[in-house]
Amino acid sequence: MPRGHYLAEAVKDAIWVLRAEGVSEAEIGRRLGLPKPTVSKYLERVGGIRPRSRRRPERCLTLAEREEISRGIAGGESAKAPG
Repeated sequence: MPRGHYLAEAVKDAIWVLRAEGVSEAEIGRRLGLPKPTVSKYLERVGGIRPRSRRRPERCLTLAEREEISRGIAGGESAKAPG
């Protein structure tokens, strides 16, 4: 069963939806199949306020770009961008 930092994003989203509806922590746990302490500790860790969604800055490489570079390097190509 997932715990703490390892809760799936979908589960975290469901916790916040239910919390916004005024559902108790114990009931949130029951509905999501989690122990109440898991829900309580997650909410405590984030201070009871939903964290902002994380976004990677545009200047950072995407996963697809990183994979392309990795495949190129594995295939013997240079790591530098063609100039």
